[in-house]
Amino acid sequence: MTNKRSGLEQAALVAEILGGIAVVVSVIYLAVQISDNTRILRSQTHYSALEALQRPFEMMLESDSLAEQLVACREAPHGVAEAVWRRCRNYYFMQANGWEYTYYQHLDEALPPSLWPGVDGYMGGQARTNPGWVRFWEEMADGFGEPFRSYIEERIRENPAHGQPRE
Repeated sequence: MTNKRSGLEQAALVAEILGGIAVVVSVIYLAVQISDNTRILRSQTHYSALEALQRPFEMMLESDSLAEQLVACREAPHGVAEAVWRRCRNYYFMQANGWEYTYYQHLDEALPPSLWPGVDGYMGGQARTNPGWVRFWEEMADGFGEPFRSYIEERIRENPAHGQPRE
């Protein structure tokens, strides 16, 4: 009976060892899968950010009149016709939406780190230098939540047109 019991104990020990190895292999497999999924999601986030940010540029390239109107809105945002201003304001809104998307993806560390400095540098430059962005923000800031709203407002306050009397 001791031999039978000893054989059963050895079999149980072998089964436990094999079970432990199976668990370790499963954990390693899951870690690889998670890493692959993270890489795929980061790639998709990168693509989505580029798509959101590119669309306003595509619109401007496709339409000479929009390009001219954007120049007019930059030069004299309060001096353009209402219909022109609304078009410019919607364009700026699309730009701000792309910026907001990348901002939150950056905070969540879901965006490739190399993308954020360029996006923020360009968009921050627009907010700091384009007088049209000041008027846009005065009218549309309520369309954005915190903390992004405060983030943009910091840049808008650096714009020389901020706080200036209207033309």
